[in-house]
Amino acid sequence: MNNRQLKQVTIATVMGISLGMLSLPASAQSILNKVKDRAAQTATQKVLNETDKAVSKGIDKAIESATTPTGGKSSEPGGKPPAAGESMATGSDTAANQKKAIQAFSKYDFVPGDSVLYANDFAGEAIGELPAGWNSNGSSVIVTLDGIPGQWLRMAQRTVVLTDNETSFGPDFTVEFDMVLHYDFKGWMPPSLKFGALATGTASTTSNTLLSDPKGDKSFYVEISPLADAGNLMLESYEKYIRYFNHPPTRNALVARWYDKVSHVAIQGQKERLRIWVDGEKLYDVPKGIPKGGEFNQLFFQLSSSPYEDEQIGVYLGNIKIAKGLPDTRHKLMEEGRFSTTGILFDTGSATIKPESAGVLKAIAAVFTQHADVSVLIVGHTDAVGDDTANLELSERRAAAVKEALQTVYQIDGTRLQIRGKGEAEPVADNATAAGRAQNRRVEFIKQ
Repeated sequence: MNNRQLKQVTIATVMGISLGMLSLPASAQSILNKVKDRAAQTATQKVLNETDKAVSKGIDKAIESATTPTGGKSSEPGGKPPAAGESMATGSDTAANQKKAIQAFSKYDFVPGDSVLYANDFAGEAIGELPAGWNSNGSSVIVTLDGIPGQWLRMAQRTVVLTDNETSFGPDFTVEFDMVLHYDFKGWMPPSLKFGALATGTASTTSNTLLSDPKGDKSFYVEISPLADAGNLMLESYEKYIRYFNHPPTRNALVARWYDKVSHVAIQGQKERLRIWVDGEKLYDVPKGIPKGGEFNQLFFQLSSSPYEDEQIGVYLGNIKIAKGLPDTRHKLMEEGRFSTTGILFDTGSATIKPESAGVLKAIAAVFTQHADVSVLIVGHTDAVGDDTANLELSERRAAAVKEALQTVYQIDGTRLQIRGKGEAEPVADNATAAGRAQNRRVEFIKQ
């Protein structure tokens, strides 16, 4: 195996194998072969040297078995990626599977803000580099993951990362992002992950001072401390450096379900109220969780240190979206005659609805239940990426998928639902920006 071939081998896979024996179960093996370019994973020559040593011990056969799923079927690059809440070993994309996925989020009541302020899926960012405009005190970099579309930020240990957002969230806001967590548990405590928001006050949103202690004028964060079969969760908020709210570390078995798959995080701030969900499960609902003064204008992510090497830890972040406003589905549809949402999400280039769309679908279904005489036209819209004819066809399929979900999951009479696709023909924002494209990828409900 030469050096060029080695670049196609996942570092985490190589370092997690001892003398040709896999130490993890099949469900965890899948995440080990996700990173396509090992040089993008670390800035240190040490990992490259250790990889070469491992290969020289005759580990090639084990690497080959680790990159082939159970049953001997190779991973096809065009296969269906896992949606948030799904295992990477997902089944076929059938209507029954989609219904089951949405129903799994049956208690989910998150509805995103009605105006996208910021979005970043890292498309076009340089592999092996920090995203342009971001700031960090470590070597967190952009990577691609095999079997999962798009590009992802891989967090390095002992690192704080700040986005390039410069816009205030307002008093009512929502934040969403996806995460993939992989830990090669060897008996030590892996690093904890913190994520939260800051009001930076007079400081720049990417100020170096925030990297040493991301507090700002006010802040909140969730801390995930992983355990092999669970995790400890903690929520804190601050006014400058004075703690405002504290929910002490609590063991939660749900955390183990987030390992080795894509999980979706949703945060909603309503003035002082703070609510947080992961994969449809509400973790916190705190009436007085947010200090009154100032407005949040920055997200931060922090990965602590541990005895593990970086190649044993995989913490990936992607598909970040910040929106403002407090959507009132019933008012907009019944009194204004239309409701537009970016909260019904689909797999890339597909009409498959992601399960984290359940909150919006449930809110729409509630309007139909309360108003038995209401009928709507469901209109799908896309951004301008790709062929316009294909986008037109995709937008109609997505509108049809929404109609199908309302019928099969929420038992809404199909005769009350008409569909239409508009493709990229009616943008409401600039397709040249990620936030604009996110705003244009929407589903509209028009009262008939």
